[in-house]
Amino acid sequence: MAEERIEIPDLRRYTLELLRQIPKGKVTTYRALAQALGDKRAARAVGQIMATNEHLEVYPCYKVVHSDGSVGEYSAPGRTAAKIQKLQADGIPIEDGRVVRLREYVFHPFGTEKPLERLRKLQEELAGRVVREAVLSPKDVRTVGGVDLSYPGPWEGVGAYVSVERGTGKVLAGRTHRCEVTFPYIPTYLAFRELPVLLPLLRRVREEGELADVLLVDGSGVLHHRHAGIASHLGVLLDHPTVGVIKRLLYGSVDVKGMQKGETRPVRDPQTGDVIGMAVKTHERADPLYVSIGHKVSLDLAVRLVLELSGKHKLPEPIRRAHELCTREAHVHRRPKGEGAGEIDAGSAAPASSEPQGTPKKPKKPRQMALDL
Repeated sequence: MAEERIEIPDLRRYTLELLRQIPKGKVTTYRALAQALGDKRAARAVGQIMATNEHLEVYPCYKVVHSDGSVGEYSAPGRTAAKIQKLQADGIPIEDGRVVRLREYVFHPFGTEKPLERLRKLQEELAGRVVREAVLSPKDVRTVGGVDLSYPGPWEGVGAYVSVERGTGKVLAGRTHRCEVTFPYIPTYLAFRELPVLLPLLRRVREEGELADVLLVDGSGVLHHRHAGIASHLGVLLDHPTVGVIKRLLYGSVDVKGMQKGETRPVRDPQTGDVIGMAVKTHERADPLYVSIGHKVSLDLAVRLVLELSGKHKLPEPIRRAHELCTREAHVHRRPKGEGAGEIDAGSAAPASSEPQGTPKKPKKPRQMALDL
């Protein structure tokens, strides 16, 4: 099988580097930075990046204010008062916590490649490669895996994989992988946050011969604004059958009122009217799940597996167990960043880092993460 390669920008560092373009005596806004990244929906992610800036002397995040001129929060010592002092020292007039005549002082013309625009094109190209038919008959699906992620911190992810035997529900394998995450959560771009965690994990599982016949992914498949959610990304890049399973509908239209356990209703694309997913009621006292094709499965097979594997719980068993595993691994078994995969019942906690507390970290240049399979 030919190797797939995808370039994921270090969006955290890229955003911080944009701050260095702001001239003295000027400010910018969260929205302006989001537009410089290529999508105004990234404004909240910009705020998260500013809040976790570790190099205040290098990346002047105090120069970022809200679109209405309000100064906003500042995570450094002194908080908002310190931010106002810095702005006033730069010649920015502040009254009642707002920049006076913001339009005179706001900076927009960033030199930028708008990386999110490239990622949107990548999603559109990948959506065209999704196979929406099953390559396995239902009777040939003997094992089903599930993957999920947990985040111990904003820039660290723990992914988990669990596989079960179809029919008996017996757990066959469990693995975890912990690594740095450099892409914040941005609506419709979740795949680029999760791929650096899940792809290395699933590559190892496949090398060990333990990859299940079908993967259930806690994320969207074609039930996505550009028909290319994380389940479709994983399916295409792994060339493996995947199913998207989400708990909250972010795209598409369906009436779920009055649904009974075991009932399904089609989710339609609001632009074309095509069926792109299915609302599936797996538990009588819970809201429905939303199931979609990831890759190389039919919608009928995807729904059948989700209903069959849900049992007494809302989530299908492989995803439920993967969720429990990554949550436990994230909050109990603390490991140094970058350590590889572990067994499902991996034991003792890792030793503490030998780096002295408070040691300053050198800022890194923006980088691209290349993921090979």
